[in-house]
Amino acid sequence: MYNNFMVKKNFQREFFQSEREHDSKTEIVHLIQRGKSMRLQAPEGTFSYYHPNNLFTGFGWDAQTASLLLLKHPIRSILILGLGGGTIARQCRALFPYIKIVGVEIDQRIIEIAYEHFNLNSLNVEVNIMPGQTYLRQTRCTFDAIIDDMWLPEPYSPKPVLTESDWALLVRSRLKALGIYGVNLYNRQENRIEVTTAIKRLKATFPLLREIRPRLGSTTVIAAGSVLHTPQEARIKLRHLSKPIFAGLKHVRFFTINTML
Repeated sequence: MYNNFMVKKNFQREFFQSEREHDSKTEIVHLIQRGKSMRLQAPEGTFSYYHPNNLFTGFGWDAQTASLLLLKHPIRSILILGLGGGTIARQCRALFPYIKIVGVEIDQRIIEIAYEHFNLNSLNVEVNIMPGQTYLRQTRCTFDAIIDDMWLPEPYSPKPVLTESDWALLVRSRLKALGIYGVNLYNRQENRIEVTTAIKRLKATFPLLREIRPRLGSTTVIAAGSVLHTPQEARIKLRHLSKPIFAGLKHVRFFTINTML
């Protein structure tokens, strides 16, 4: 999930640079420290963030985690496509301490960095190193929630939900009956076509769609399912969480998407 952080360079220190290869193209990934915080930076922006004392960020990672509040039944398993440094996994573990979390990440080096600098080992996540599309097609497991935070190594590559005609059906087959799928996209101001295309493809398979917007950044989350809370119900659910979690997620806004249009 890419976010653009405003950081004064004289307060930050870069101490790792890695090259990711994809279809013979190379992308430079930077590991940057600012105080106690760590972030992984690609040309598009920051895709993973960690601070030992600050769980939430105000950006799209929070919206992806908050999408789980739309579920009407108890959640026992989450699949995260695009694990990165584990930003979303850390938030999910705070909300749901005892559930099963499976993470899929295409880049082995990113996972090594996550264990070394992002404290991933503390989250009890089952990690799989492969493309998210490959994992979803190979696994026979089903999940209560699938969070799609895949941003392909090539800058500005379209996500599978936008390009693969059977993606929504594939996702549906890997969800439990009352499960939810949340996909992270550029918002309408950044790229209106992404949101419009995703809604068109998802509403053909899922009867209910919601949008979850963070306070900061250029992304939004489209959530799809068969049985989901209304935005008002999700807000009530949020207010009943612990004070630190409510304080961290209260900036997130929920909306209903009209699938009849």
